Amino acid sequence: MKLIFAGTPEIAAVALRRLCAVHEVALVVTREDAPVGRKRVITPSPVAQAADDLGLKTIKCNRLSPEIVQEISKTQADLGIVIAFGALIPKSALSAMSWWNLHFSLLPAWRGAAPLQYSMMNLGDGAGISLFELEEGLDTGPIIAQLAMEIDPDKTYGEHLATFTDKGIDLILESLAKRPQASTQRGAASLAPKLSRDNARLDLKQSADLVAAKVMALNPEPVAWATLGNEPFRVLRAKSLGSTNWAELDGVSPEPGRVSMGTGRIVLECGGGTRVELITVQPAGKKEMSAGDWFRGLNKEVILD
Repeated sequence: MKLIFAGTPEIAAVALRRLCAVHEVALVVTREDAPVGRKRVITPSPVAQAADDLGLKTIKCNRLSPEIVQEISKTQADLGIVIAFGALIPKSALSAMSWWNLHFSLLPAWRGAAPLQYSMMNLGDGAGISLFELEEGLDTGPIIAQLAMEIDPDKTYGEHLATFTDKGIDLILESLAKRPQASTQRGAASLAPKLSRDNARLDLKQSADLVAAKVMALNPEPVAWATLGNEPFRVLRAKSLGSTNWAELDGVSPEPGRVSMGTGRIVLECGGGTRVELITVQPAGKKEMSAGDWFRGLNKEVILD
């Protein structure tokens, strides 16, 4: 089958390489070269680099102009595949051909830019993969195929993303072979807008399950944080110690935000007397480190806010 491929980050580059092994990719569309790293070096997107390695014709753009839509139409491709392109596919392009989009939730749950992260923060609600046909609405198009997935509380968003990507590419390849009948989305919709640093602040009055889920969902970006002595304190990995009211069992007053050493673990008190084990942290002005190394350097209980 002759395809147009639109995507930008590494997960899309992985998909492009696998699709090229089975189908003809007539044209790749990706975002323009952008500054990367602390030195802000202008760098092609991972998809642009993969397309160059594969010898594929590529258009770099931050929006699909009428001229680019015309170039797409000239290819006479059968279908467009979109994976994290980072820009809207305009009505003119949607009218020219069908486009399938890979989305990391069970639509209509978590429509928007960060579906997998919202699934993780909500303890696996709506976790899965949807392949759907693009239309003008935000992630509202007919479903081509779906696959429910499990969230592992010990894995970060970055680690889940690799797994979801592999399964998603499998779903695309199976659907291209079988061309299943599309079906209307059913159920209650929820939204997953892009996450900012402000969204990443931890609410330590929440239960340990929710605090730990947020930590893991926001690694590697934008990274969960609280404050310690009016300085930002990042938490990169954490593990819930369950729904037990540990404060009641220990006979102490619960104090969300208190960090102490407990049975060889660095524990953070959360809402309802529940506790989280801190695993990897990054104090202000320092590199990330194990919570044990950080706490031994302090050698005293502290309060995160």
